[in-house]
Amino acid sequence: MSRQLPFADAATIRAHQKDAYFESSYRSQLQDILQFIKGQRFVNSYPQEITILAKAIYLSLTTLLGARTLGEEYVDLIYVNRTGKRLPKLLPRLGFILSYALAPYIINKIVKKLKNKEGSWVSEVLTNYYKVLDTILNLHVALFYFQGEFYSLSKRFFGLRYAFGHHKEPEQMQGRNYSLLGAVIVLQFVVKTLMGLKTSDTKVADEETDDTKIKSINQLSQLSENYSNEFIVDLSDDKQLPYLPESSRDCMLCLSPMVNPSAANCGHLFCWDCIVDWIREHPECPLCRQQCLEQHLLPLK
Repeated sequence: MSRQLPFADAATIRAHQKDAYFESSYRSQLQDILQFIKGQRFVNSYPQEITILAKAIYLSLTTLLGARTLGEEYVDLIYVNRTGKRLPKLLPRLGFILSYALAPYIINKIVKKLKNKEGSWVSEVLTNYYKVLDTILNLHVALFYFQGEFYSLSKRFFGLRYAFGHHKEPEQMQGRNYSLLGAVIVLQFVVKTLMGLKTSDTKVADEETDDTKIKSINQLSQLSENYSNEFIVDLSDDKQLPYLPESSRDCMLCLSPMVNPSAANCGHLFCWDCIVDWIREHPECPLCRQQCLEQHLLPLK
């Protein structure tokens, strides 16, 4: 039997945007419930876990049960398998939900634990983990913009692809083309790679200078680094602000260990640069939406 329904490409982005909005709204409601039951301190201690729980519940009540999410209903999309000839079975749907909602959290915890082992070769390998992961995700998004298939890695791995829930004539399929965005991402990757190679060549050239100059540069660099470290609080180092629990050391905007953690007037913590950039565009806390201005921020030391 041949595929009857056409694959969706550009409409996938609109569905994802709608679902991201509804997931955020659902998280806010879940946070209000937990705040009422467990208190604000519990909510502040487990912000990442609450986000994952909200996302898992949202997908379990829709995708896992074979129903459509609100974003998918908005643009009339349904899941099909790779060939588009049948609906995906339960196990691929379950695997997608676990890998999409839970796997990044578990992997992040494992990576942080391994990185904290001083002197371990694994720690050195994982130093650039976040940069490598960000590059892989960006290139995957670029591939989606070119091909219109599998918006996330989880969907590609488990073979969940979108098709329109109704028949469309070929002339109606001429929607937005996102190939230009894909080309921009690839160009950005190429530029960063060339800049990295140039930096590497510069370092090699510097190493060929005389020993006296190298010693002077090393001394200046060490002084500069020691001076900077006195004023930079990086929570990837467990020795800095040890009173903060591990579950509260990640910024909810960049999802990485906070650098120069700062508290909004509502009590939520973020990186200083992340929250300043946010409130300059939206003068409110990104989690609880309470009004927040730059002068209200309190850096933690």
